[in-house]
Amino acid sequence: MAAATDAARQVIIRNGLEATTLRDIAREGGFTTGLLSHYFADKRDVIVAAFAGASRDFIAWARTELDGAGTLEELVAALLRVSCPADNDLRAEWRLWAEMWVYAGRDHEFAQQVEITDAVWTGLVRSVLERCAAENRLRPGLDLDLQAEILNRLTDGLGLRAWLSHDWESPRECFEEHLCTLGLEREVAAARADAAVQPTSEREE
Repeated sequence: MAAATDAARQVIIRNGLEATTLRDIAREGGFTTGLLSHYFADKRDVIVAAFAGASRDFIAWARTELDGAGTLEELVAALLRVSCPADNDLRAEWRLWAEMWVYAGRDHEFAQQVEITDAVWTGLVRSVLERCAAENRLRPGLDLDLQAEILNRLTDGLGLRAWLSHDWESPRECFEEHLCTLGLEREVAAARADAAVQPTSEREE
């Protein structure tokens, strides 16, 4: 039931996981708790479905952004856009990811699902690096598997720190700097210039 999982995501983002109740989710979605009980055995089922749906949506969005890039400059800009979002709704979703990791630490079965999504995201990042390497834009001798994992962890850590501090510029600068150490100075500079000329309303929409 997509409406229920979407409602659960919104409540978790707003109130946090511990304070979220089935009644809150039902109220958010405009239906009864009885309807929730018809589709889900308990709160745990709703929460897991909400997290799984959010992960699928993120991967689909990231893939669309990366696949739509025509040039390396556009590809690196897309990677930065996905890893360090400018959109306020996407920034707010970091509370969802933070809650998801905590929940996975208590639920081994769910943790396995998180690991699968994590591996898909790492694969997408590696595909970016592969394309850069194919066009001789990376420093020679880089381990692409390792660098994809590092960029994945940077996304996790910097995004969480940005959400906690409400400072999204510093994490993006850190991410950009690491990309520069890989040899992508030109592409990062182009992404910075593009971000600088975008209207503020567009960046924070």
